Amino acid sequence: MVKFLHSADWHLGLKATGLGDKAKEARAKRFETADRVVDIAKNESVDFIILAGDTFDDHNVDDVVVKRAVDVLNRFSPARVVVLPGTHDPLTAGGIWDRSQWRDRIGDHVHLLRDAREISLDDEVAFYPCPLKQKMSPLDPTEWIPRRGQEDGRIRIGVAHGALDILPQKPNFPIAPDRPERAGLDYLALGDWHSQLVKDRIAYPGTFEQTSFDEKDSGNILLVEIRETCAEPVIRPQKVGQLAWHTVSGDIHDISDIETMERTIKALASLKDLALAVDLRIPGTNPEISGRLSTLRKELVEDAFYLDWPEETITGSDTGVSHIPEGILFRVDAALSGILAAQIPDGPGRQFASRGKEEVEDARLLLHRMSREGFP
Repeated sequence: MVKFLHSADWHLGLKATGLGDKAKEARAKRFETADRVVDIAKNESVDFIILAGDTFDDHNVDDVVVKRAVDVLNRFSPARVVVLPGTHDPLTAGGIWDRSQWRDRIGDHVHLLRDAREISLDDEVAFYPCPLKQKMSPLDPTEWIPRRGQEDGRIRIGVAHGALDILPQKPNFPIAPDRPERAGLDYLALGDWHSQLVKDRIAYPGTFEQTSFDEKDSGNILLVEIRETCAEPVIRPQKVGQLAWHTVSGDIHDISDIETMERTIKALASLKDLALAVDLRIPGTNPEISGRLSTLRKELVEDAFYLDWPEETITGSDTGVSHIPEGILFRVDAALSGILAAQIPDGPGRQFASRGKEEVEDARLLLHRMSREGFP
């Protein structure tokens, strides 16, 4: 039997520019989470650790990032660690893997998977690594893995980074979803998708720290046990991510809606670990509603890890929108405002005159959001 920890997509050194002045803190949290992974590996007494690509965010990360990463990986000792180059940190000449901070300081228990060839850790386990040597390719990196021989009683584990080839469009580094069956693998450890996905003998742990509001079921690592050759893997997800990313949206008609929203937000996670996006529809204007929303927003600005809630959106769709400079967007906005006042415009926006009020309000809010975000 073998027991191991499968993780991927650490993206150490991630710029996280979308988090503004919280970017530095977010980068630091990734190292704290990496330390959590080490602690779990030790507490669970795993035989080895698999990092299936994108350990680093790119080849240009600072030397301090490389040094800190090596310090974390060295803490796994004496458990063996296998590290696969991925799409963000492919095995290229002069890249991150050639830096002295990595080359001269990494422990002997850490194995950088440089070649697509069978590696036997012992008589019981064989690895089939698929290291990437470029950032993009239409080729399946697992294609080389040989079929299991009749006399091969070892537990066979593939390690790759790419996208399962189950989408209509051709993904980058497509991976055949039946590769375990074709090659006789007991487990295919993958990286690249930031959301957790477990499908029979194939698994993505997802990124161990969520990186955007779009990702779902991120912030995990996988603990895997395989009793014997051909046995079904027992896979246990473990939550390690610290930041909780959530979006709250809806209609605000009265004070009770605000109170409900506030309870919802505070039940999501501790505010200090909450990255929150707020997207509200506020029909009309109401000073009391605007005041309560403003107070809530100020509290969240102070206490939440990160808040995406433009201040100008809290005063309602009639007067609570941002100023749009002269131009086509200004004329469309004036037309939409006129429609809400029961006027049929002559110019741009006339086609919206027959639409329902809520649809026009939504269009106007979207228009102002585009203007704030710099659309021409």
